[in-house]
Amino acid sequence: MPLQNDESARPEDLFAVLRHAVLEGPGSTPARVRQAVAAAKLDEVSRELRDYVATLREHAWRSTDEQVRELLAAGWSEDQVYELTVAVSVGAGQRRVDAGLAALARAEARLATASPPRVPPQARPAVTGAVRSAVA
Repeated sequence: MPLQNDESARPEDLFAVLRHAVLEGPGSTPARVRQAVAAAKLDEVSRELRDYVATLREHAWRSTDEQVRELLAAGWSEDQVYELTVAVSVGAGQRRVDAGLAALARAEARLATASPPRVPPQARPAVTGAVRSAVA
């Protein structure tokens, strides 16, 4: 899935290319593990990854050096920790993009089916005889 360098590329297509590269491309971490952490399928990952993935997914700023040291001590390499971090970020980003697009679709649907706003009689301008004859 090559990345097109053209301005007509849709953002969702560009994100799909990124997602494919991160979750299915070559890496030192198995693709199934990267895909599991991106989807936050915590029951499919090792115990030592669960807290790190959960922290990154919901509160990335709360991740700590200690969490990374624990992963390294558990046998994960620095490259693998990096790949997992990027995979979690892509998954969390996708979830937020999907939520935003769904909210926009709901708003557009509401606008499409909404009747025009009702203007109360007191808010309508008075039509005088001079205006009536000028309009007619």
